Amino acid sequence: MNDHLSDNLLATSESAEPGPSRPVVLLLLGGWGVAPAVEANFIRSSKIDNWLNLIKEYPVALLKTSGKNLNVRYATLGAGREISDENESVAQTLTKVLAHAGKRQLKIFETERFAALTHFYNGGATVKDIGEEWVAVSSENRAKTLKLSLALKRAVKEIIKALANPVPYDLIVATIPTVDLAASSGDLDGVKKAVAELDKNLKIIVNEVLDKKSVLLISSAAGNAEKMILPGTDSVDSGLTENPVPLVVVGEEFAGQTIGLADPLNNDLSLLEPAGTLADVAPTILSIMNLPQPPEMSGQSLFAKK
Repeated sequence: MNDHLSDNLLATSESAEPGPSRPVVLLLLGGWGVAPAVEANFIRSSKIDNWLNLIKEYPVALLKTSGKNLNVRYATLGAGREISDENESVAQTLTKVLAHAGKRQLKIFETERFAALTHFYNGGATVKDIGEEWVAVSSENRAKTLKLSLALKRAVKEIIKALANPVPYDLIVATIPTVDLAASSGDLDGVKKAVAELDKNLKIIVNEVLDKKSVLLISSAAGNAEKMILPGTDSVDSGLTENPVPLVVVGEEFAGQTIGLADPLNNDLSLLEPAGTLADVAPTILSIMNLPQPPEMSGQSLFAKK
């Protein structure tokens, strides 16, 4: 890979002139953290061929996380700066910036993540912003039984539907927590199955994004499945981790590129040093959309980092 992409994106974002409208998709994979490939890592021990191809072909970075409060992490993702208290009211968020710019936004979430991707991601807001839409999908079947594969299929269907909308969305944020929910249940076989199913569906989403000439950012608010066994024991660890999470940028113009950061040796992300934090995701999206970053956001676009 070469690193010219970071210079191009930085120069473009500094011009602050909005570019042509095309959907940018932020896909948050619940429970997908990064850790060495040891026995306790149920992501690396699962079948993830599509994921490995993505991190080989497209720009990738690690993001630091802090604390185990999931709501705080979603608030940080939406605010573009570090948030420490889930009750903090955030005046400026990515959602507000895009609403002010007249952009159309869609949030797609499993019902378990309703508050995370609406109230907390939007800085404590209680209602939708201008141009913002929400779509909820459920894990329950007709018998009201929790079925994670059903939630995955429904979420993917909504993402594909949104990308095909005749009036394009400018930003689609979708959270798929099936791996996290499986891991939090402590069902080890279920975790491997959830990881493999999600990996298969990543290919469907990526193909649709590339077909629509869109851009896809794949990340996570928190890890879980990468550390399922307590060290030195046989006990299951079903809690969220403080491990770093990945960020992969997928798009036609990003293939074979880098963002000026090191590539993972042998596709092992755990060998990389974190290049940023969750607070850098919103500024990175703004740089891709060629929109100016407000001063309230202390995060930095990963395309501006060397």
